[in-house]
Amino acid sequence: MQRWSSLFWLFLSVALIGAGVYAGIYLEKNTVIQEVRFQGNSFTDDSTLAAAIESPVGMLADSVHYGSLAESLKEVPYVKDVSMNMNIRGTLTFTVEERDPIAMLIDGTRRIYVGEGGVKLPIIQGNIQNVPLLYGFSVSSAGDTLSSDNFRQIEAFLTEAKTNRVGWITISEVAWSEREGVIALTYENGVKLIFGRDNFREKLQNWEAFYTNVVAGKGIHQFNSVDLRFEGQVVTQQI
Repeated sequence: MQRWSSLFWLFLSVALIGAGVYAGIYLEKNTVIQEVRFQGNSFTDDSTLAAAIESPVGMLADSVHYGSLAESLKEVPYVKDVSMNMNIRGTLTFTVEERDPIAMLIDGTRRIYVGEGGVKLPIIQGNIQNVPLLYGFSVSSAGDTLSSDNFRQIEAFLTEAKTNRVGWITISEVAWSEREGVIALTYENGVKLIFGRDNFREKLQNWEAFYTNVVAGKGIHQFNSVDLRFEGQVVTQQI
């Protein structure tokens, strides 16, 4: 008797699970999308994102090509990635992961942000970012990508600078020099810092140590340039 009781409850559990799965599939296939929402976006407003896709409102959930919608949204410059979910009321929500600017590219009178991977990003009024100014590359149009070896050196430097306690707060401008590699100017007094090529983490650590132990005592105004290209030493030109 006990064996039959156990089998009955097992059968009932399986049946309920199956009914739940069927109900979920039925719900998805018969749910009409009533509304589209966006979240996670700060650089790009909802209207810009909505204009980038063909609205799925009024369509059955299982007839929508979600991959195509996501790819369309990724064509918006600031959009790095997209995930989606839909509730039982038919609200389709896009969660947007945006790119962060790492520098503001200056080309004559033209300016544009640059994000990870060299993606050019438009400057949005009212959303100005505190990032270093970058010189030596063409602005051209938003959506283009900087992909030269020279820019990859700049990007590697800026990526390391963002994680350095002193680097990010002391550097105001960055540029590329064929002779000297990555060069930068300090916020205070515009002292030239020469970082060269590669090994930027170590060089920034050397700059942090030099700034903390020497500049803090003598004052930044005592220096004209600081060359950090050489392993184990810092070469300075004083005023």
